[in-house]
Amino acid sequence: MLQIFEPFIMLILLIVLGGTLYFLGLMDLDFSRKLSRLVVRVTFPAMLFTSVYKNVDWGALQRGWIFPLVGLGTSIILAFTAHYSARRLGLKGKTFGTYQILCTNGNNIFLPVPIILALYGPQYLVYAFLFELGAGLFYWSYGVSHFRPGPRFNLKRLLNLNMLSLILGLVVGLGGIKLPQFLLGGLEIVGNVTIGLAMLIIGALAAYLGKTSLRWRREVWGVMAHRLLLSPLVGVILLSLVDLPRDLQSILMLMLAMPPLVTTALVAVNYDADEELATLGVVVPTLLTFVVVPVVLWWWG
Repeated sequence: MLQIFEPFIMLILLIVLGGTLYFLGLMDLDFSRKLSRLVVRVTFPAMLFTSVYKNVDWGALQRGWIFPLVGLGTSIILAFTAHYSARRLGLKGKTFGTYQILCTNGNNIFLPVPIILALYGPQYLVYAFLFELGAGLFYWSYGVSHFRPGPRFNLKRLLNLNMLSLILGLVVGLGGIKLPQFLLGGLEIVGNVTIGLAMLIIGALAAYLGKTSLRWRREVWGVMAHRLLLSPLVGVILLSLVDLPRDLQSILMLMLAMPPLVTTALVAVNYDADEELATLGVVVPTLLTFVVVPVVLWWWG
């Protein structure tokens, strides 16, 4: 049982370090925003490409075909329920959009990757990336429209570094194209800092919350209900209908129980969205995840 909690303890320590750096003045909110842009635009795409390139093969695709479908399908379901609950809460404008993104967009890489790596091994990382492939299709074609002007569905937004890195990693890896070791090694070095930086950012955001007088927002209850209850419920129903190996069941449930993506809070600032709701909606569910998810994984077996 202790093995299940070890990766969560590791991530908690990194978050505490991020909070400590914030209080020491080494990480302020502005620096965290710049660091987040570096992660999203540079280190995260590098990690996506190298991980998919090294771990995806045709056998993994045959075993994990359901992961992108569940990632996409769950995002669509949560988008409908979040739209309805947002109307019930009387949300409008950028607050409505911020709530929608928090409810539908899970932290599908930054948190599950080190957990899967510690509990199952690197060969299982492919399933997290396959899940993100499906969820990312929805997020980048519809989800980000709540932060940006223009039509709700925009396929051009799929041509971003994250999706391109995923697809390119799939094509190059499955195509058997051998990359020079100096290029692959360099990309791996850059990508390996992603998880640590993401946890430091979460820690700085948590410290920022503790230091400022942000008021509690009732919308956070809705975010937690969607990410930590409704999304896993989709998995419970699905797994009662589909026969999957026990290890893949656990990984799928882990992916469905992830809190909102940490960079949502920082992206909200850039688009003049509801920064207060975005910060609370990321930090509170993320901290709660470190209590709920290991217990759920232990119970699931």
